[in-house]
Amino acid sequence: MKSKGHLIRLIALPIAMLLSHSPVRAESEDLLIQTRLDQKSTSWLIDKIRLILKNSNLSDGMTDTTPLSEDTEIPLDDFSSKPEFKKIRETISNTFRVDSKGAFLRIRIPRIYYKVHTLHARPENVEVIDPSVRLKAIASIQGVDIGLPDGVQLDFMIPNPKTGKADAYLTGFLKPASVEVPNTLEPAEFGVDLEATRDQQIRFKLIDSRLDSLPGYVEKHSGEIRIFGTASRQALSSDDLSINPVVVRLNTLSRSITFDEFKPLVQRHMGRIISLVINRIGSALKDSIGPAILDTVFSKTLPSSLSVSTEEIYTRYLSKVFSKPDPNQFSLSLTGELCTHDLFLKYKESCVNHMRMNPPIRAVSDVDRINAKEEVRDRISSGSADIALSVSEEYLNRLLQTTIDGKLWDEMLKEENLELGPKGAFVVLKNAGAAPELYLDVVYKGGKGLQSIIINPKHPIRFPLRLSTKLVFELRNEMPFLVISIDRLKSDSSEIINGIRDYDLPSYLVPGLRRKIASMILKMASELEGRNAIEMELPVFKGIGLENTWHEPSAFGRLNLYFRL
Repeated sequence: MKSKGHLIRLIALPIAMLLSHSPVRAESEDLLIQTRLDQKSTSWLIDKIRLILKNSNLSDGMTDTTPLSEDTEIPLDDFSSKPEFKKIRETISNTFRVDSKGAFLRIRIPRIYYKVHTLHARPENVEVIDPSVRLKAIASIQGVDIGLPDGVQLDFMIPNPKTGKADAYLTGFLKPASVEVPNTLEPAEFGVDLEATRDQQIRFKLIDSRLDSLPGYVEKHSGEIRIFGTASRQALSSDDLSINPVVVRLNTLSRSITFDEFKPLVQRHMGRIISLVINRIGSALKDSIGPAILDTVFSKTLPSSLSVSTEEIYTRYLSKVFSKPDPNQFSLSLTGELCTHDLFLKYKESCVNHMRMNPPIRAVSDVDRINAKEEVRDRISSGSADIALSVSEEYLNRLLQTTIDGKLWDEMLKEENLELGPKGAFVVLKNAGAAPELYLDVVYKGGKGLQSIIINPKHPIRFPLRLSTKLVFELRNEMPFLVISIDRLKSDSSEIINGIRDYDLPSYLVPGLRRKIASMILKMASELEGRNAIEMELPVFKGIGLENTWHEPSAFGRLNLYFRL
């Protein structure tokens, strides 16, 4: 059964998927996300979470427009050795009748638009005192697009002899421009201290950010940073600069200075002007863009839920516990809430309060829960996996029940004249490394021919089926799918006749014909082998590499998915 439409809402952070707390409906930690605390794993998580947000048409705060509060001032004396600037001084003195001493060039950039391609992090220290996390890290950005949507304003500022304050005597405007810091450059690094508190919402506090390295990074790579006209997509030239004409009247005489008089000078020094603009952007990265990025990503309060709604089911994940199971590992456990799509349409997020959920099919001991966590920790510590997603048996069975209530099984079962009984379908994960076993409580009303004689549809037979399953993620036209298929039938005649008492699965067959009916059932059930039970399209996870994971059923009531980077 394939889920078709999707309304996805995801709220996540680019550091270790920090989600917050909400009342827990189940004792089990339904999902456990665990990662190695190193640059490679953390950066992978950041990139993939950003991709998930993009797939969900949500912004991750790495694209924004920020105002600049300070201008760059360059004393004209800095150019004093250049002959052409000697002529500027003479022109200023003769035209405006003022001394150019103390004059400076002011560069004003009204707004900067930025788009960060990649954000990485190398954790230096993580302190976990649940429900709070304190993180110190070296963060870095690689590849940045910067737009100057209002262009750049250039002012010749000259002290007014009457007031002593500098006035703009000549103003130039650079057309809207764009800047590219290419991905081929090494990342620009900076330090970050962050505190997150888990509650009904996530509260972030950016304690400190050390951004002094950013201006130097831009200056170091100014020759490799491209700046061009936004409209023309060509390198900036003096044609992209306009200067307001200045008219000076002395008694009955007037004199004007136009751009034509300065154009040769501007052409000669366009590279210098552009260099100044790039250096200003370097300062802006430190003074405005850097803080804006960090404030947008980290200094917010966000709702805690991560929700997925398809045409058939709705699920919401709520954070439960932050932990640090190993000095070099970070873990977040989540609780999952489920309901059918019909209930979601009627009650929205409160639909979970209207769901009927069967009690767990078996009790998982506290010892097994501890062992399950140790298993994940050891797998990551050994280096055989970098990131783990562990799903509890209880959650998988609630998910199965929801798919049954949502009528996802009806089509496949109806083809074989089958229905599910009160126990429905469930999995048991107690055999390490073995394929997950699916148990079905089956009601059969019989088919045509001989079956219609020996099986009365008004008094159907009931029996259990035990099936070995196969779970894979596969790509279809670059779209990831979760496929759960029936590998092979594991029940024998004894289970069909006697039931499976360990899980309270009864058998009601026609007296005197039990063996014949059991044989008929086994033959019929064998035709389910190789059939896909569930095919679920997962567009929100497009591009994150789910098809490269591998899963290992645990002996302790969990199914573990592992990523190796």
